[in-house]
Amino acid sequence: MPSEIELKLSVSSAQARRLAAQPALAAVRPQRFRLFNTYYDTPGLDLCRQGIALRLRRKGRSEWLMTVKGGDPAAGALARRSEWEAPTQPDVFDFDIVTDDGLCAFLKAHQAELRPVFSTDFTRTAWTVERSGARVEVALDRGRIDAVSLADGVTQASEPICELELELIEGPSPDALFELAIELAADVHLHPAIASKAERGYALAVAAVAPPAKSVPSPVERRMSPGEAFRSIALACLLQLQRNEQGVVSGRDPEYVHQARVGIRRLRSSFRAFAPALAPAFAETYAPRWSELGRQLGGTRDWDVFLAETLAPLEKAFPRDAGLDRLRERSLAVQSAAQASAAVALSGEEYSRLVLAFSAALFRQEPPTIDSGEGSKGGKGVLRKFAGRRLQKCLAAIRKIARKPARLDDAGWHRLRIAFKRLRYTLEFFAPLLPRKCLRRYLKRLVAIQDLLGKFNDQVTAARLIEELGPDDDATSLMTGWIAGRKHLLTQALIEALADFLALRKPW
Repeated sequence: MPSEIELKLSVSSAQARRLAAQPALAAVRPQRFRLFNTYYDTPGLDLCRQGIALRLRRKGRSEWLMTVKGGDPAAGALARRSEWEAPTQPDVFDFDIVTDDGLCAFLKAHQAELRPVFSTDFTRTAWTVERSGARVEVALDRGRIDAVSLADGVTQASEPICELELELIEGPSPDALFELAIELAADVHLHPAIASKAERGYALAVAAVAPPAKSVPSPVERRMSPGEAFRSIALACLLQLQRNEQGVVSGRDPEYVHQARVGIRRLRSSFRAFAPALAPAFAETYAPRWSELGRQLGGTRDWDVFLAETLAPLEKAFPRDAGLDRLRERSLAVQSAAQASAAVALSGEEYSRLVLAFSAALFRQEPPTIDSGEGSKGGKGVLRKFAGRRLQKCLAAIRKIARKPARLDDAGWHRLRIAFKRLRYTLEFFAPLLPRKCLRRYLKRLVAIQDLLGKFNDQVTAARLIEELGPDDDATSLMTGWIAGRKHLLTQALIEALADFLALRKPW
């Protein structure tokens, strides 16, 4: 089956003007040509729902190509898609070129309903570069996307295109794409982009704003080695983070920050879960950098939770309290500053380079994520045994902290919360390897106790945030009493829930 491997990077117009002068491109004579593409779908967008992109492309004045693409992009902007392409004429579709029988039949079944949905019109400047035994096309596309009404075909919305695509023309692996991208990004701000022109066009056509992206089910398969399993999970975590980037930068909804943090936390947990299978240099390079990014987003989420889940119930219980009104006003000012800080963190060059470098390390032909230590080689049952050992270690950490729960202080409950979070993420990573029924029961109880621990932590965090705001005697005394009462009730509930949980049958 033919396929396309490309790396997509967004770039500002100002930065794009600097590309031609970069050493990797300066000695190569580029080609320039205009490309006009029309994307087709049914009125019900049946192709889009199946992850299929169908376009007719006009290159120059008279050359026409029909292209069918399937498959979803991986994280880190690297896309691996099935692709079929052949010469055609305007409004002519020959789906016999598609060698996937099911896809071919699907397209033919919907052929009579096809309508233009959006178009792209851009000028491509393309360089062909030899790198690490591979040939790479570096294409700078500048132009626009126009979405049309399915009812009358009139353009209803437009947005600009300014992006760089590195496509592997010839070579054994995508490593050359990342090597070249990292070299270019040293002097030009390039950000790994996961939305294709087709995805952007569809969003424009239906005027849709992508909702906050949650984690996807674990992509782990039994045949994988621990190193391969780590790579698949790390990419899924990275994809969740990247799907929430624009929402964080725009400040539209606090949930984008929350889900971005979840993606980072899951990624950090995967480093710990797969520690024996990771090369020390790889873990030492990237684990601290993801931890630091998580901390940069942490302040924003703390204030979001404080305002919505701690202060709001208190305001409901004590309406028109002047002290609480002042507390909300001061908190909103700090929250706004924290949101701005989070937006800066996910739009800066340091973050772009981290995503690019980390993706490169994961996609290398011989990934640095695989060491010769425990569980590094594949084979029947190897990953399942590896999972059992790692899960048992997570549970042992919980048992150690929870031996005498009545004596735990705030720091102790925090350590227990982190230990439960690691167990949950590790269970979810290895879920495809475990018996479903037992896993569901175990996870249900685990999530319940994790929720209690989260609420307890919210009270501790609220007390810290109030202290950071500075004195306000009326509001502080009311909040302090409220928090102390909540912590007492949650502690009693946690002690009971812990005993029940530790008696459960393990799914591994």
